[in-house]
Amino acid sequence: MKKIINLPQDELPHSEQTIEWWYWNGHLKSKTKDYAFMTCLFKVNPQKINIKFLKLPVTTLYFSHTIAVDLKSKTVKKEILPAVIVSADSFKRSELFVNYFYPAKTSFINYEIRRTNKTTRLKTGFFDLNLEDEKPILLTSGGFVDLGKKSTYYYSLPRLKATGIFNGEKVTGQAWHDHQWSEDGFMKDSWLWFSIQSKDGTDIVAFDYLGSKQATISLPNGQQQIMPVKFTPTNRPWKSPKTEITYQLNWQISIGDKYKIELKPKIKNCEVNFGSINYWEGPMTVSINGQPASGFMEYLSDQETSLFDFLKDTEKYFLKKFNIL
Repeated sequence: MKKIINLPQDELPHSEQTIEWWYWNGHLKSKTKDYAFMTCLFKVNPQKINIKFLKLPVTTLYFSHTIAVDLKSKTVKKEILPAVIVSADSFKRSELFVNYFYPAKTSFINYEIRRTNKTTRLKTGFFDLNLEDEKPILLTSGGFVDLGKKSTYYYSLPRLKATGIFNGEKVTGQAWHDHQWSEDGFMKDSWLWFSIQSKDGTDIVAFDYLGSKQATISLPNGQQQIMPVKFTPTNRPWKSPKTEITYQLNWQISIGDKYKIELKPKIKNCEVNFGSINYWEGPMTVSINGQPASGFMEYLSDQETSLFDFLKDTEKYFLKKFNIL
């Protein structure tokens, strides 16, 4: 049987696709603190993405979102870059390599994603980490997910050993990587998504995309299973003080009769705002069949807010790029 995903070729951009993203999350420890993070680099074709305010006179646009969570102080730092420039040598190697920056910043920061054999260097304004593969890739739905209205290629590196610097401190921990690409544009999407890592080496990705529900399990030996899943909210929703959107943050996940998973947020105020697109992204306290585990949740809301903030940032970027400012 021919594999749908071929690495390292499929680490690189897929020029014919409308949207693509390289995503990481993780849980880290220093000597005194616990941290969590998410960072994602997006690539879109503004002519096909189906978001009106991205109808720009270019064929490829990159942007990035990053959050850095200090779990001791319960604070979240966010860096939402509406457009970034990639270097001329990005995506020119056999393995993933991209160097990018945000020209509208008052101080220069060099962002980097560099894959070398089984290790990824991940550098943002908040952290500089080395992530080492500890398991084979996880192929969600075998690597191609048919969601009815749309489809996506999708694989993960579900267990990465993390070392490096976070918030100026030496840290160690565990991370997760997703890579997805699709020829379908944004379609007023909404979804509920979880990455879950157990202490025994079992890793789970579970999602509900507009009613299409599925879980893919990577067992400790790397074998994979695709199973039906049920999501049940277990507490009152949280209301964002910024957008007044409500998010259900506490969940019970049932995967067949094998896994009963309880999840609750480690910190509630983890909403990310990107123009009319709002989503909650943050670390979760998890138990699987009563045993402690770790995880992340992403909840993309279908509720909209004002475009003003996004348009303001995008306008500033292009005015600066073309030397109008």
